[in-house]
Amino acid sequence: MLSVTIETSIFAPPHVGVSAEDVRGFVTTLLDWKEALDEERLTVYKSKFAVELLMQCEMYPIRPQLKMLLTSAEVFEYDSNTVAVLAEALLARSSNIEDAIGIYDVLVDELAMDPDVFEAYAPVALRDDAKRCAVVVSLAKRFAGGHALEGHAIAIRAQDLARLIQIRGLIRDIEHTRDDLAGLPLAPEYFEASVLLCGSCHLLLMNLNVGEILRGAMQADDVQAAIRVGLYKRHTEQRTPLKWQDLPAFTIGSAFFASLQAHHVTSNSGLADRLMRSMVETICHDNLAATHALRSGAGGGNRQRMRGKDSAWRRDVDYEYHLHYWECEAGNVELANLVVHDEFSISE
Repeated sequence: MLSVTIETSIFAPPHVGVSAEDVRGFVTTLLDWKEALDEERLTVYKSKFAVELLMQCEMYPIRPQLKMLLTSAEVFEYDSNTVAVLAEALLARSSNIEDAIGIYDVLVDELAMDPDVFEAYAPVALRDDAKRCAVVVSLAKRFAGGHALEGHAIAIRAQDLARLIQIRGLIRDIEHTRDDLAGLPLAPEYFEASVLLCGSCHLLLMNLNVGEILRGAMQADDVQAAIRVGLYKRHTEQRTPLKWQDLPAFTIGSAFFASLQAHHVTSNSGLADRLMRSMVETICHDNLAATHALRSGAGGGNRQRMRGKDSAWRRDVDYEYHLHYWECEAGNVELANLVVHDEFSISE
């Protein structure tokens, strides 16, 4: 569920004459998204026109330009071949966002974006493609069924930016294969939508709404992704930042996702947010006052339930709902069930 569309200008090398800082920023951005892809933090997409546009703008292949660029900017820590391989690998491993969401192209009149972060882009072809991608993604997020894009953003060149942009316009024509766009306004009605923009993977993760991702979960892997974002944000906000691969280990039991569906977590906005907080606290061993040993019987003297050397626990989500989980011998947490107040079972 976590994904990003890398807009085409990120692959385009800056023109000769820019500062060394700009050149290093270009390479750093490519490295950032390549690392996110390698570590499987998210799925990476690109525009279906990316390579065609780069060739049209004489920016692909990029090796000849890179050699002159690095030399003129006096950036010697990178060589042109290494940077070219990096950009080409990222392009080759990125799927087309249009194929993924089933919206291939759109013709929009009176298009307005607030703020219009693409207006200064050059060449014009790259600016137009960036705007088209923003429209396509925003339409899928706003009007298509499901929540597949709750954890999605468009990666842009501004490394320090992360924010929603508002989009408005008149759709004159749209090419798609979806069967759930019946509510999409067409001209003369205006459509309104929004999309998250970010300049780095870190900013993307920090600006995602984990409650919304959990509400849109379609399978256990989506729940796991939402929790990992929650853990990343929690450690960063508490000034104990961790790399993605160093986040606390946890597992999701075979019955856990079914228990979320049974209690309508995807349609209960408040419960999703409270559950997310409880899961992160459980994995981080925070707020232990809200936890209780899950015993073999109702009496306080009954022994704690065990699964070999794994111990069963119960955490209060709110008065009505509780999270049952295993503290495993290996030191990690296994989330087992979401249950109501008077239920004391746990899946093994």
